[in-house]
Amino acid sequence: MLHKVAVAAASLLAGAGLLTAPAAARALVDGDAAAAAPPAGRVSAAAGEQAGTGSAARTCGAEPTTGRGWEALFDGLSAGWSGGDGAASVRLPDGRLLWLFGDTFTGTVSAAGRRGADAAIVRNSIVVTDGGCASVTTPGAAALQGGRDGSWLWPTAGVVTSAGAPGTPSTVTVFAQRLRRTSADPLGFVRVGAAVVRVSVGWGGVPVVGTPTDLPASAVLWGAALVADGATTWVYGTRAVDEPLVFGRELLLARAPTATLSDTRTWAYRTSSGWSPSPASARPVRSARDGVSTVPSAARVGGRYVVVTKAQEFLDPEVVELSAPHPWGPWTATHLLRAESGATVMRYSPAIVAGPSRDHAVVVVSRTSTSMRQLLDDVELARPTFHDVQLG
Repeated sequence: MLHKVAVAAASLLAGAGLLTAPAAARALVDGDAAAAAPPAGRVSAAAGEQAGTGSAARTCGAEPTTGRGWEALFDGLSAGWSGGDGAASVRLPDGRLLWLFGDTFTGTVSAAGRRGADAAIVRNSIVVTDGGCASVTTPGAAALQGGRDGSWLWPTAGVVTSAGAPGTPSTVTVFAQRLRRTSADPLGFVRVGAAVVRVSVGWGGVPVVGTPTDLPASAVLWGAALVADGATTWVYGTRAVDEPLVFGRELLLARAPTATLSDTRTWAYRTSSGWSPSPASARPVRSARDGVSTVPSAARVGGRYVVVTKAQEFLDPEVVELSAPHPWGPWTATHLLRAESGATVMRYSPAIVAGPSRDHAVVVVSRTSTSMRQLLDDVELARPTFHDVQLG
């Protein structure tokens, strides 16, 4: 009974943006708070490891177009990436996809689907898929640099802000939330801010990750979702409210020149009557009672603006599409799929795979278990699921 209460508490903390599911799993190993993540850095895979072969020379074939195809691709990875949450994807100018993940399992996987003795967790990862192949950018280590104060980054979204021609690099601007421990207690950490990171990717090359720059302090998690719309990028932010039994977030909006996205001085914020250069003037474009996740996902699909989310975080069994003619609404909610959290398995952070159309899209949903033993015995529990949907 105490463990069930602990699981429920972890779910509520995650819904409050204070705890991600893999962190909850590490803190609640069948009620054992001593189960911290094993140390990183014991993975032998090299950058360029490809799904199913370990060789960068294999013929990659066509990119998956269905949920089942994407699931098979990521199920073929091990060593440098064997599971991760908070998936977000960005289409690169050379046609590849850059994937951002939060807490990530590394280490070998047995034929029976169990993690090996070299299992470890790193705070974030970047995977690049090229057709049917995948490569891990920094196997065994976090791709986005943490702070000297021990803080770490969980990426939320990214967009291409400078598209290079063949032979020249492109720039992907990545937003992330910054977290830091406040005590030795497994649940003793809080979000202390947000940061932006510029990632340079040569045509067909390996991503080179820059040094994070912190955003101005704010109760709003700006960059929770992004929509690149030509010369303008729409920047969504989420904010918690202190209301009984409300676990969703307010959704707020800013607009920025795509070329200067990382400079918040160039942003304008959506107010109740228009736009303002002051972040303090921003007003919600969707209430917390109606709700979005801490990290929703957004895209432009067929001339409409779409947000995919679980309106009330872990406690919500449904993934919904919010569709609108403008980036700020008015929103029409449509059921997409069920992704119910259970007693030990949590499902969360639905995200649109880059490149959706009105005819077909794929949504990826993160999952984990609150039992570390289950996570070690069944590799699938830390791997996302992919679902075919229709948006717009």
